Amino acid sequence: MSHVLGALINGVGIVVGSLIGLLWGKHLAEDFRGQALKVIGLFVVLIGLKMAWPLPDPINTLLSIILGAWLGSALQLDRRLEHFGAWAESRVGQSGFAKGFVAGTLIFNIGAMAILGALQDGLTGKFTILATKAVLDGTTAIILTSVAGWGVMAAGVVTALYEGALSLLAGDLSTVLKGVLLTDVTVVGGLMIAAIGLNFILDNGVIKIGNLLPALLFPVLLLWLKSHGLEFL
Repeated sequence: MSHVLGALINGVGIVVGSLIGLLWGKHLAEDFRGQALKVIGLFVVLIGLKMAWPLPDPINTLLSIILGAWLGSALQLDRRLEHFGAWAESRVGQSGFAKGFVAGTLIFNIGAMAILGALQDGLTGKFTILATKAVLDGTTAIILTSVAGWGVMAAGVVTALYEGALSLLAGDLSTVLKGVLLTDVTVVGGLMIAAIGLNFILDNGVIKIGNLLPALLFPVLLLWLKSHGLEFL
């Protein structure tokens, strides 16, 4: 239960936000909606920095981020995620439920924060990221439901199932990812969370988070190289 609590909180946050959106969403000023998301973005930055600090191995962290960004850019992960979202939306008709359901599912699940939050919950038992994401998604659900309809609420169930499955999988890996390796992965994830927060604050998000996802794999590779005598890393 502890490994899926964050996913459940996130799902509930979306459902509650959707209910508020159905009842009062259209009465909220556009300026307030934008400001609320920016304030939450600032909070996300602080959470990411807290996860990353203090940097136990700055060189490994920097290498992981740079190599991850290089691989993600080469694979064009961010663009592929965007294209997948656009494709999925184009396959859905204009019915109120389908439009809200697909839009909500894509917005809440395609992105680094869902993956990083599930990893944190499964590996460490903490759900700070997913709890923060619940507030973010709940706020987004208020706005989205007022435009796209009640299908957004059903997307909360999908989100809970998706993140819960990832958390359980990460929990199985927690016996392998111990000590230094777990710390390195957490630091890299924290910097990515801070980048997500910056994208919320900036009007035109300039950091392609999808391209950074491979960075989570490089602490494993770098630790393996160190164990085989490459101490200069």
